[in-house]
Amino acid sequence: MNRIILLAVVVLACLFGNCQKEKGKADPDNFGNGPRTNVPVSLQGSWMYGYFSMTEYWSQNPAEYIGNGFQFAIAFKFNANGTYEQYFTSSTVSGTVVTYQQSVTKGTVEVDESAQTIITHANTAHYKETKNGQTTQERDLKKSELTATTKYTYESGTENNGSKAIYLKLNGTGNALTFLQM
Repeated sequence: MNRIILLAVVVLACLFGNCQKEKGKADPDNFGNGPRTNVPVSLQGSWMYGYFSMTEYWSQNPAEYIGNGFQFAIAFKFNANGTYEQYFTSSTVSGTVVTYQQSVTKGTVEVDESAQTIITHANTAHYKETKNGQTTQERDLKKSELTATTKYTYESGTENNGSKAIYLKLNGTGNALTFLQM
């Protein structure tokens, strides 16, 4: 149950907490001038966490696949210079409606290796939603929709299959999410 609550908090933080106020599309290189530190080599690169349900949907015509019942992924790219990118994507099926959401956020990051904390400072983000392949919303979110700072605690490790991992807890919550290096 705690894991579900944590996932919901992370999804909401990613979806609503990492967007910008500017009109029009965000400058793709605009990470902002927020606080930053150099990112340790052990955290640099791309990291991803994902989940999907075991439920699959088919139309009344058994040859027409509608999609997986629920799936989402969160990914971070931590750059050496103290900038980051965060990606969020989710897909749900309800009846015959497939809703797909995605966002990309850019900003600066502070890493404290001794305290094992990562603090992200969102500067820009872009959000898109589609239903059955048709775009229903695509925009940069307003400043009032932005959670400008998010704090994580982390541990580094290696999974049984040898993949490098970081275990992130949002604001020190109970269960960590396992992000694998891509």
